[in-house]
Amino acid sequence: MWDERWLARAVLEFTDTLGSRFDEDEFAERLSRRSGELTGVGCTGVALAAPKGELRFAGASEPAGRMLHAVQVRYGQGPTLTCYRSGRTVHVGDLTLLTSRWPAFAAAVGGAGFRGVHAVPLRRHDVGVGAVSLYLREGPELTARTAGALEALAAAAAVGILQRRSRRHHEVLARQLQEALDRRIVVEQAKGMLAERLCVDPQEAFERLRAHARRYRRTVHGLAAAIVDTPAGPDLHGLTAPNPIPCAVCG
Repeated sequence: MWDERWLARAVLEFTDTLGSRFDEDEFAERLSRRSGELTGVGCTGVALAAPKGELRFAGASEPAGRMLHAVQVRYGQGPTLTCYRSGRTVHVGDLTLLTSRWPAFAAAVGGAGFRGVHAVPLRRHDVGVGAVSLYLREGPELTARTAGALEALAAAAAVGILQRRSRRHHEVLARQLQEALDRRIVVEQAKGMLAERLCVDPQEAFERLRAHARRYRRTVHGLAAAIVDTPAGPDLHGLTAPNPIPCAVCG
């Protein structure tokens, strides 16, 4: 039986995701296990939102959890999908009610020996990242206290996932910006070298660089890197054409 100290430790566990090692599927497996420990439900499953918004299976305490998620995805119906899309907890404790609402899913649930389902959204404010589903066998209903604790745990897990995804997004942006800056620096270096070598202004040097790259189907950055890496200058036909602009250095 869980208590407030157990819940506090679990909340900390799922919000602390800023370490160097993090794997979403391993995170989902742990969340599935903790949800089972909290509620006493044997079969639990976690689904997470993929980049394009579709809900993918991420972890379950029993193989049946994977199967029931697959059924929902196949038929486009079920409590996990409804919970994720609406952002609200879905509880159906009677197989008859499941049958009238989601017939294909209800058939799979009944065939696997379950009588109902309880799904909680992984959501923070208006951003949903998935859902936790409990597949109920015969036994006592979830108490309001336990259901509330599960929602708190799910909210903590949502925060953990969102802050990790945000950090990964910013790391990718930072890397892309640095790569763009590095490419720009190389191009600027090549412009300066060409301007000096050909006695042209930097804009004319860049135009010749770009035209040459286009003519020989090369990238501007690739050509610029070749120029910078070969100070004596590669054989650049078209770049060494006479310049009509008088050069103050060459006369």
